[in-house]
Amino acid sequence: MKRISTICIVGGSDAFTTELYNHVKHDIPKEWAKKYKYSVGGPLYLPLEENSPSYQYVMDMARNQDLHPRVFQMAHYTKSEIERTEYFRMFVYGPLELEGTSAFDYGTQYEGGCSHCGQGGKRVGDVLVDRKFVRKHKIGTLYPDIYVTNEIRRIIESGELTGVSFEHEVRDFKGREIPKLYVMEISNLLPPMSESTWLKLEYEFPQYKACGHQVIYLMSDIQYEKEKLDTAQDFNLTSEYVNNNREREIIVSSKVRKLFMQHKIHVGFTPVALL
Repeated sequence: MKRISTICIVGGSDAFTTELYNHVKHDIPKEWAKKYKYSVGGPLYLPLEENSPSYQYVMDMARNQDLHPRVFQMAHYTKSEIERTEYFRMFVYGPLELEGTSAFDYGTQYEGGCSHCGQGGKRVGDVLVDRKFVRKHKIGTLYPDIYVTNEIRRIIESGELTGVSFEHEVRDFKGREIPKLYVMEISNLLPPMSESTWLKLEYEFPQYKACGHQVIYLMSDIQYEKEKLDTAQDFNLTSEYVNNNREREIIVSSKVRKLFMQHKIHVGFTPVALL
């Protein structure tokens, strides 16, 4: 496993970003060269060794242009290392993301969360949503809830995967017919991530000043001391709420990954580092 820092630059002229890329592309490790090849007009991602001459050059040039690059830490695993990895961060499609809405906006009820911003609320009953958002994907997140088809529910239950249950359903908020969908409820919370995980408060959102539940960005892979996952189950949630939606991340075992890949369930997986 190899770690490296990636500089993300949004803005600046095409001529400037092209010049930056051409100046340092020879220092981009071969593992990332193809994935982060620059295309004019898009954001510029430069995976570079931190504190190297090329890294410092890019940061200095960006600041001279009054740009504010974001830096992420990335981890590259070989194929054999991935097969030996015990836990993964799981990504699922979010059909409401472009709408800027959540399950709450369609009438789903929650209780016990922050009285100011709602963070940490527990859902009461079924999830309500406009049925058009759940037609195409067999698994997805209706922030903050996760839904699956009956087929995926059966796969999970027949695989005897732990840490998950399906007590409630997804219903159309207008009472219209909808395919059978279940809420995937993950109950097991993990201890806090290792301090080596990059969690960053980049700026304060005014709407959260009253309660302090600001947006914390996850700027690296997720890392845990190995003993912290001794009691982990197949499905788990992080203690931390991260990124723009302030959601807990889904952490699953290698058994989940293998079963989902076997049945061609389309989600994403990235390794969790055990220290």
